Amino acid sequence: MKIRITTPPTEVRFQKAITLLSERARPRARQCPQAAPIIKFTAPISRRTSLWPRTATLLLALAVALGSETANAALYQVGDTVTNLTFIARRQFTRPDGVIVPAGAQARIQDFAGHIVFIEWFAVWCPYCQAAVPQVETGIVDWYAARGGNPQGVPVLYLFANQESASFYQAQTTTFINNTNNVAASTIVLNDYGVPGSNPVRTAFQNSGQPVFVVINGVTNSPSHTPWRVLVNHLGYGDTDFNQELANFRAIIDSVQPAITIPTLNNARRIGADFEFNFQTQPGRSYRVLGATNLSSWTTLQTLNGSTNATTFRHTNAPPAQNFYRVVTP
Repeated sequence: MKIRITTPPTEVRFQKAITLLSERARPRARQCPQAAPIIKFTAPISRRTSLWPRTATLLLALAVALGSETANAALYQVGDTVTNLTFIARRQFTRPDGVIVPAGAQARIQDFAGHIVFIEWFAVWCPYCQAAVPQVETGIVDWYAARGGNPQGVPVLYLFANQESASFYQAQTTTFINNTNNVAASTIVLNDYGVPGSNPVRTAFQNSGQPVFVVINGVTNSPSHTPWRVLVNHLGYGDTDFNQELANFRAIIDSVQPAITIPTLNNARRIGADFEFNFQTQPGRSYRVLGATNLSSWTTLQTLNGSTNATTFRHTNAPPAQNFYRVVTP
C-alpha cells in the first residue's frame, strides 16, 4: 500500500508506522490474488490537527480492502487437488487403518487414503441440513455399505462435519448426533471450527451457507482420477429434496476406478495335457492372458473380465515344450 503524506517530521514517523502496519497485514498471494488499492493523501496535515481521525480513516480503508480481498480468495473447484484439510474429532472413532482417534484429536484428510471421501457439513439449527441428513444416510452411506463400495469395489467413507461453534448449540448438536435415527453410531463425526465462528475447511469450498457436500478421491494410482482430487463441491442451501443431487453424486463416485495392482500368477500346475494357474483381478478391468515359447512372440490366449474373486486360467492342450505366460491389463 502506498501512502503519500506531506507533513513535518512527526507526521512522517506516523506515515512509517502505518506503512509498516499495512505491510504486516498484507495477506499471502494465494489468499488475495488482487493487488491492494493505492490510497493517497495529497492534502498537507496541519501540526495542530489531530492525527486520530485520519488514523481511523486509514485503518478503516485498510480493513475494507483486506476484507474484500479475503472474500475473493480462491475456493477449491472440481478438479483441484486438496491439501492440509484438518478437522477435530467430535467423538472417538477408528480410522480405516485401525488407528483409534480420540475426541478432540486432529483428523486429516490424508488419514482416509484409499477411499472416496464424502463430507457433509451441517448446523443443527439449519432446516435444510436436517432434511439432508436422512437422505444422505440412505442415498450414500447405506447405498455403498450394501454394495461394498462403488461398482469397481472402491470403498466410500462418510464424514459428518459440524460447523456450528457457538457454545449454546453444543448440547443440541450432541443430542442430534447421538440419535441413531439421525446419524449411525459408526459415523465419523468431526468439528470444523477453530476460532468461534470460523470454519476453516468449509470456507475453502463455499463462502457461506449449508449444508455443503464435498467428494474427494483418496485413491492413489487410480487410472481414472488423481489422488485428493475434488470430485464434487455442492451447496445445498434452500433444498429439502436431495434425491437428484445424490443420484448425481453417485454417478461421479461410481466413475472412480481402483488403484491398478499387478496380477500375480499363483498355483501354476499341469493337469494332463493342460496347464492351469490362478491370478487376482479387479472389478471393472479386463485382462489378457498371453503365451509364448521364446519371450518375444506373445499370443493372446484369452481375454477375461475382472471380478473381486481370483480367476482361473486353463490352457487346453498346452504345448509340451517350454512355455511362458503373462497377464496384462490396460
